[in-house]
Amino acid sequence: MVASSDRLFVFVLDAGFTMQAFSSAVEVLRLLHRVRPEAGLRYKALALTGAPVRASNGFALIPDLDLSEVPPRATLIVVAGAEASKVAAPALVARLRDWARRGHPIWGISSGVVRLAQAGLLTGRSVSAHWEDFAYLRQAFPDIEVTTALFTYDSQVATCAGGSAASDLMLHLVRSEFGSETADEIAARLVIDAVRDGRAPQRRSSEMQFETANHLVFATLRQMRANLFAPLSIARIAGDLGISQRQLERLFVQEFDQSPGRVYAQLRLEDARLDVLSGRRDLTEIALDYGYKPVTFSRVYKRLFGVLPSDDRKRAMS
Repeated sequence: MVASSDRLFVFVLDAGFTMQAFSSAVEVLRLLHRVRPEAGLRYKALALTGAPVRASNGFALIPDLDLSEVPPRATLIVVAGAEASKVAAPALVARLRDWARRGHPIWGISSGVVRLAQAGLLTGRSVSAHWEDFAYLRQAFPDIEVTTALFTYDSQVATCAGGSAASDLMLHLVRSEFGSETADEIAARLVIDAVRDGRAPQRRSSEMQFETANHLVFATLRQMRANLFAPLSIARIAGDLGISQRQLERLFVQEFDQSPGRVYAQLRLEDARLDVLSGRRDLTEIALDYGYKPVTFSRVYKRLFGVLPSDDRKRAMS
């Protein structure tokens, strides 16, 4: 039973939903109820048919809320799996549109983002999505800006890449509404070292941006990613591939409209940014680890991300 004063999160389970994304989000709410029972945040699971729903790992989950029992203020969180872009769900899409018309906040985690897009709820928005859904979303919904961020949050429509990032999304909610101390205690109970900022990119974000069928460019990117801390010179990489530096630079401009040096810097800085946003290490230490003097690190970091590393960290910790 959910009290009328409680705020309810309803997890809408699509067939083949990703269990990790679902459980990562639920566990944060479970622990919030444990450490702050007065918070009044509750959760239920729902399926349109009311029957058990099988997750992508083969386990079936029994829903504990009927469609007729969804209260007016409930936040609907759609959880789907990798088949969402291949298998239509017209009944679910219609229901999402109806809930949106009624003013319900509607969130999507993992491939639940695909279902929100199919319902027309993400038009004109910047959203987060699992990297496996990038190609489908960009092709089918060109009016949606798909980002590599772990999650994108506002109270009415939030999107999340899924997996463990679902914990980050819910911890962000806890931090914004109940403070850092509560969020940090929940994270500690989940053995999460640090709450990641939503702007942090997915680990494969640079791979999504720098996709190529050119074997020489691909080999160069592989060398770059293997040497993020102690960067190789572009001349050294070209020599290892048996081509001239000028030829390698020409290939990168053809593929990405960028020089190999600039791509290499972006790969390294994206990796460094994860360290910056985690808040665990001194910024000078991070700069030196990635081969930069602190002043140079701040300058190139701001050029790429539009903010100084110190300010980026402050935002993440606020």
